Amino acid sequence: MLLDPEFVQRLETALPVSDTEGRRAGRRTPRSDAPFRLGRRTEPTRKSSRLERLLIRLFRLENTTLHVLLDASLAMTFSGYTPPEPSLKFDFARRFTAALGYAATLREQRFEVTTLAPARGQRSPVVNRPEDMEGLIHYLEGLRAGGTRNFAWALRKRIRRTARRSLILLLSDFRDRNWEWGALALLTGEARIVLIHLMDRSEMQEGSQGLRLEDDIRQRLAELAQRYQMEYLIVPTDTPFEEVFLHAAEDR
Repeated sequence: MLLDPEFVQRLETALPVSDTEGRRAGRRTPRSDAPFRLGRRTEPTRKSSRLERLLIRLFRLENTTLHVLLDASLAMTFSGYTPPEPSLKFDFARRFTAALGYAATLREQRFEVTTLAPARGQRSPVVNRPEDMEGLIHYLEGLRAGGTRNFAWALRKRIRRTARRSLILLLSDFRDRNWEWGALALLTGEARIVLIHLMDRSEMQEGSQGLRLEDDIRQRLAELAQRYQMEYLIVPTDTPFEEVFLHAAEDR
């Protein structure tokens, strides 16, 4: 089950179906063409994670299509290098995407997913209402990770169809050897970009096998994001994202 019923109920309570009442009360939300920065506006006084601050910003946006690019390569199913161990990165990515999609529909935002699959970019139905979620959930539940992806090809094809009023979230472990070339394809459009680096906790621990390569990936991602004004954050797969979603919905 991608969405826990109790979580759905609590999210519906914390995140109204639309922001009409908030606008009447004088609360403003960013224009869809405003720069997207995690620290751009005043955030909650309590300590919050970068992921929570990202979600707060997403929940404040209006008239913006949220578009998830979901890595479905075989590497998303394991961690480590020699030998690889089973990983929940792909399952985490699907559950996170389902939660984000439901939150978007509660605010009547357009939401869609493109899976970076081995052969081609597979698109989900476009949803913007909670009653549309059944199709999106069916799509996500049917996804399987495997093989290698044509990362750059899928990104270049997708970006040609992306409207200016879009915010793209790329969910990946960035282990494809061509990920950097592929990520640069996102710069050919006008959409805003968020790079979400999924990692198992074991991949982040000092002394783990392949740590040097992981550090290199993180450094290159950070440099790429800084150079081209993207957002970049690391999200471990043991993150209690449902709690993070609820905190962000309450603090927005």
